[in-house]
Amino acid sequence: MTRPIAVLGAAILTLSLGASAWWLTRRTPGAPPQEEAVQPFRVGAVGAGRYIELQPPPAPLRNLRWTAPLPGGAGVAQILTQTGRQQVAIFLQGEPGPAFVLPPPAGAPDPFFQFAELVDAALAPGEALVLLYRGAGDSAAPPLVLAWDLRTQLIRWSHRAPGEHLALAPDRRSVFLYGSGTAVHILDLAGHARKTGPQITTVDLHPALETISSLLPTGSRSFLVAHASGLSAWRNGEWTHAPAPVSSPLGFARGLGKLAGNAKTGWWQPEPGTLIPLGPHGAQGAPRNLATLLPDAESLDAGLLRLLGEDPDGQLWFGLARPALPALAPVPEPLPDSAAPEPALPGLPPAALPIQPSREAWDAHLRNGLDRLYCWKPGEGRMKVVTLPEAWKRLAPPPGLPCPGGEDGFRPESGALLCGGPERVWWLPLSALQPR
Repeated sequence: MTRPIAVLGAAILTLSLGASAWWLTRRTPGAPPQEEAVQPFRVGAVGAGRYIELQPPPAPLRNLRWTAPLPGGAGVAQILTQTGRQQVAIFLQGEPGPAFVLPPPAGAPDPFFQFAELVDAALAPGEALVLLYRGAGDSAAPPLVLAWDLRTQLIRWSHRAPGEHLALAPDRRSVFLYGSGTAVHILDLAGHARKTGPQITTVDLHPALETISSLLPTGSRSFLVAHASGLSAWRNGEWTHAPAPVSSPLGFARGLGKLAGNAKTGWWQPEPGTLIPLGPHGAQGAPRNLATLLPDAESLDAGLLRLLGEDPDGQLWFGLARPALPALAPVPEPLPDSAAPEPALPGLPPAALPIQPSREAWDAHLRNGLDRLYCWKPGEGRMKVVTLPEAWKRLAPPPGLPCPGGEDGFRPESGALLCGGPERVWWLPLSALQPR
């Protein structure tokens, strides 16, 4: 009985290796052969996560970069050698997936692509991987967006335009390229044009928009943007705008607005400490009182909660933002007993309300550290908290890996944290944090 089982096991292993090789090397008949790509990372279980370690490549490296984790639990790494060989490797839930060597796309000069740095990606599973590259160093060349067809293993199209981030449409038929102060480019993913490029819709920013701090696609051609002045929606070729509420007296920096959710329901945070539910097309509901979701001992954290995103289970995750706090007013000189205070001049604005409970209480609270994460499932009566240094010990991370900050490598919609890097990273599921 032992010999047939051993033979069967060897046959299964041979078939598995053959299937993996076919996945990595298959191409469309008649297409030029691609340079062989092998998985350049070794992966193993360490503690509560997956430890991903680069193996020494045959050629010296010029660059190694990871994108932030992507929605759906994907991660993308760029491996760029000194010879200009551009390779990307995909990971799914911390497990290695396919790896590709990318040929220079049409319209991108060889020197640009040989040094280009990967800054963001969007994955339409089974369809396309969209990659955003920028020029190395202080290059003034416009960024490059490249759509790699996962079925044919060929470049579907490429496009040059300013932008810093990618966002996939809910129906996966388009991808949005945007930046803090650039037009929004909507690139069609449904077509497979390799010579003419993608169908493009360019949406110029309305004068009311200073800079975009967050973008949420609501359709293949519609989206919401959070910015310093409020919330704006692009739909049916028109802009609509809603102003931001009154700013917090704690004095947060501008440009921290955040959007999270999906095409039907979402959340808008104009600044830390505020959370507004959104319905279809960005319709606003009543602001949520975050203080009621925290125990009294943690009540000051409510004013610092910074929305990070929504995880696949519908939970909202928050870090803690450090406020500037208003400057202390100088203590006035005491007046002589005979002197009367001068009356206020007409037309001057009233003095700003003092922060509550007091400046001294806030200073003491901030000195205690902000290394906490919170999560909240809408509809539940309280938030759960994760104290990162305590959780880090329990999670048994790889030796020498430092505890991350509240926002390092954290994109809740991916359902994971990506810690460390670039040659050694730890893929940690959010579920392992076990908030209490």
